[in-house]
Amino acid sequence: MRRKFCGAWATFEFLDDTCDVIRELRNLGFNKITTHTPCPRHEIEHALGNPQSRVPFFTLVGAMLGFGLAVLIITKMSLDWILPVSGKPVVSVPIMGPIAFELSVLMAIFFTAGAIALLIIRDTLRHAVPKSRKYREYNRFMRDRFGVVVACDENELPRIEQIMKRYEAEEVNCEK
Repeated sequence: MRRKFCGAWATFEFLDDTCDVIRELRNLGFNKITTHTPCPRHEIEHALGNPQSRVPFFTLVGAMLGFGLAVLIITKMSLDWILPVSGKPVVSVPIMGPIAFELSVLMAIFFTAGAIALLIIRDTLRHAVPKSRKYREYNRFMRDRFGVVVACDENELPRIEQIMKRYEAEEVNCEK
C-alpha cells in the first residue's frame, strides 16, 4: 500500500539551478529525491550521486543461467538418444555453441525485462509521490521544465521551500 506523501515539489527553468538544488538537498541529508526532466541529462545523474542500477546484474544472471540450461539440455538429450556415428563423441561440445549462445541471449532478455518491471514496482511502492491533482496533471516536465520532488517531514517543509526558492524555482508546492 502506498504511503501518504509529505514533502515539496518545484519546477525549474534551467538545468544548473536544478542540479544545484539537488546537490544542496543531498548535502543536507535528504535522500528521497525524485527528478523529472524533458530529456535525459547526465548532469542530474551526477547531482544525484550516480545511482547504480541493479539491472545489469540480473542480465548477467539470466545469461549464465541460459548458457547452463542449454548445456544441460543438450547433454541430457545427447545421452537419452545416443546416435553413434563412426566413433564421434556422444556429447559434442562444438554443437553446443550456437544453441547455448541463443538461449543465453533469450534468458538475458527475459531477466532484464523482469528486473526492470520488478525494480520499477519496488521503487514505486517504496517512494511516495505527491497525490495532488495539480501534480498529476502538470505536464510541463515533459516539454520544457525540470522538476524536483523531495519527501520530508512536515517540520522541514519551510526549509526545503526556502532552499528551492533560493535557486530560482518558478513555483514550489508543499504537500502534507
